[in-house]
Amino acid sequence: MATKSILKNIDIKKKSDSRNLINALEKAEEKKEENREKRTKISKSFAELRGEKIKELLSNKE
Repeated sequence: MATKSILKNIDIKKKSDSRNLINALEKAEEKKEENREKRTKISKSFAELRGEKIKELLSNKE
């Protein structure tokens, strides 16, 4: 996300607009929690390979 949109000032002139903003922020927080619970868990082990380790792995396959 661009920082310009994050750092933007807003003017709230109506009470209903302030309520709408608060409701939107609360819904975003709830969705964040829901997504945290839905994350996929990796059940198998894995290792990150870089550089020489990749070459070594590929040369062993041939």
